Amino acid sequence: MILLSVFLAFNFIGFTGSFSSFKNDDILYLPWASDSAMGLRFCYGPLIFLWASDSAMGLRFFYGPPILPWASDSAMGLRFFYGPPILEQSPFFCNLLCNLILAVGNECPTGWTFNPDTSECYTFSARLFTFDESVQYCNSIGGKSVSISSYSERDALVALTKTNILQPWLGAKRNTTTNKFYNLDGTYFYTLMWTTNEPSVNGDCVTFKGASPSGLQVTQCYQLQPAFCKQTPALCNSAVVGGPNTWSGTFQSPGYPIQYYNNLDCRYLINSPNNTFITVTFYPFLIEEWYDSVDIYEGNSTSYANWIGQPSSYSSGRGFESSGNMMNVRFKTNYAITDKGWLATWKAKKDMPVITQSGTNGTMTSPNYPNNYDTYDEQVYQISVAYGMQVNLTIDDFRTESKYDYLNIYNSSVQSNSTLVYTLSGTSVAPFNWISPRSYMSMKFVSDGVIQYKGWHAFWSYC
Repeated sequence: MILLSVFLAFNFIGFTGSFSSFKNDDILYLPWASDSAMGLRFCYGPLIFLWASDSAMGLRFFYGPPILPWASDSAMGLRFFYGPPILEQSPFFCNLLCNLILAVGNECPTGWTFNPDTSECYTFSARLFTFDESVQYCNSIGGKSVSISSYSERDALVALTKTNILQPWLGAKRNTTTNKFYNLDGTYFYTLMWTTNEPSVNGDCVTFKGASPSGLQVTQCYQLQPAFCKQTPALCNSAVVGGPNTWSGTFQSPGYPIQYYNNLDCRYLINSPNNTFITVTFYPFLIEEWYDSVDIYEGNSTSYANWIGQPSSYSSGRGFESSGNMMNVRFKTNYAITDKGWLATWKAKKDMPVITQSGTNGTMTSPNYPNNYDTYDEQVYQISVAYGMQVNLTIDDFRTESKYDYLNIYNSSVQSNSTLVYTLSGTSVAPFNWISPRSYMSMKFVSDGVIQYKGWHAFWSYC
């Protein structure tokens, strides 16, 4: 992967200056497979650079205002550009490089071009077709005729077609009954995207004019024009994770930890064993806030009635919990700006009701005692005595897997780090005695999935 090699070379060389400070010896050479005077640039493979200008010397614009300065404009062969982007100092270049590295992959079938702004694959036909033939052609190669779904896609199509001699067909035509135009795929038809003096009465089908003034142009449906096709690549890593015997796992956004794509709608269905519920945390979590989102739902659903919550870059690490053994996570992105993404960690927990005792005395044990406790236990115990009294707790038998299976003791009815007073584990705990400072206390017993012992036995009274 040539761009990845370039990226590594940048880091090894260790440039830290501005672009203007580099000498000729510092110039990096990028080999190009073609050098048309305007339009497409192929970098040894599927990646296509679309340039908005082609001056003989100086500035190159890549999809808008960000600028890459070039040192030469040879008619064929090598392109020189002034040194490496300073990633730590330039968010644009970092974002650009990440998008380029992603684009070198196999997002699209052979012969198709991936566009990182729309997250779609595009191709033109070498042959010319009538409108109806172009629709059939696109369908026959696994795509559909291009219908413009957003202004960002319109801009991308301008870059793709501005040097074309013949305007390609779009998947749009006139409804001769209503005299209104519509997209064949049912998406919204943008009436403000016509080129100058359009729509005319000169036909019922639509081609795309990339040269300025760019836009949609009415064309006779019988004319012979190139087919213009697109298909959505499988960018999502949607998956069903977990299963009836799986208690934990991880999943992540597409492209993590480099960069995710625009226009995603990915689903992750988590299943856990029967009689369990699921907890999930997201860390790291870096997305475009307000525009890209992760939503968590109860069960195999994405309805608002089953919505659990939404993590945020401002509260990374927050956990979410289902009530049953199935959870659905949906990751959606808009048409612009991406980030590194996220890593999710999930765990299944047994649905074990809290054991509560009150009065003057009682006994408590680990599950199944004196037989071995189960795997993945998470049992909570609550003890309370009369107001003004204290709980006197004694453990006379204790045997667990050291470090991994443990009993936490809290000086409150709430289990938290601030109320935790003891963590007991291993085979050298008993006898153990503790008196609570209040008239209530709680305990939590946790076991993992590997080794089980008989657990523990405790009795309590008030004092």
